[in-house]
Amino acid sequence: MDARTPRLSIVIVNWNAAARLRGCLASLRPQCGPDVELVVVDNGSSDDSLAVVRSAWPEAVIVSLATNRGFAEGCNRGLAVARGAWVLTLNNDTVVRPGFIDGLLEAADAAPEDVGMLQPRLLLEGGVRLNSTGVLVHRDGSAHDRDFDAPLADRTDGDEILCVTAGAGLYRRTMLDRIRVEADWFDPAYFMYFEDVDLGWRARLAGWRALYIPEPTVEHAFQGSSRKHGRHFVTIQCMRNRVRTLLKNASWRMIARSLPRSASDLLWLLQHAGGRALADWALAVRDGLRARPAVTRLAGTDRRDLERRWVLP
Repeated sequence: MDARTPRLSIVIVNWNAAARLRGCLASLRPQCGPDVELVVVDNGSSDDSLAVVRSAWPEAVIVSLATNRGFAEGCNRGLAVARGAWVLTLNNDTVVRPGFIDGLLEAADAAPEDVGMLQPRLLLEGGVRLNSTGVLVHRDGSAHDRDFDAPLADRTDGDEILCVTAGAGLYRRTMLDRIRVEADWFDPAYFMYFEDVDLGWRARLAGWRALYIPEPTVEHAFQGSSRKHGRHFVTIQCMRNRVRTLLKNASWRMIARSLPRSASDLLWLLQHAGGRALADWALAVRDGLRARPAVTRLAGTDRRDLERRWVLP
């Protein structure tokens, strides 16, 4: 890698996924020239993940952490060293299709100046059903991938979306740096899940737009990493991070409308997850309220106006 600013940095966060990581890097390697930088953040893996990176991509920037700091903080550590004008956050359990990188760079070059996020087409593993064409948010604060498990033919045209999924999301670096809160791009308290919704919502409030681009395509082994964390992990993460995201970004009216969902989540946590999960949920409430003023200071768009356009029933 020479001293010039790369056109693109790829940030991959990894934890004990050497086999998946090998496949991901093998799909990327033929497409990446000297204007593409690879950053791999390893969350304290005990397998041979680092040896895989060094063998497949000797010039990669490796950030080796002693413990598993989660996806959000892993992305932050990668962003701290990434130099590209655009940054692709990419899950380690993905495989990109031929032409993926060229398609991303062409879309980035053509993007209007107020577009800070681009969503490539994300397929479920096997390549016959859609995984995501962007993120949808409902008025109770729940979020999910648009077109999840839909046929490929259901979304062939590009369009504007609320925000992108960080499993394969392209971000303009200038946007990321302008919406930082307390020196962080992604909120490290999220660990994983909803961190991309939070960042994307904050970016939208700050006046940036997001587009879906249907040509660059990547396959994803859905929840390939989170399954390792055990039963109820995904549910607990989503419950606490949903309320954290709402309190930081939503209008008070939307927060009020979400209260039945929050009560339902609390009941589920009492029945299935115990005191630690409840304590984490309470911390999420506290942290969300504390972070809200910083998000408000960034906002150039009224929360209610954004919700009228993008939040679904």
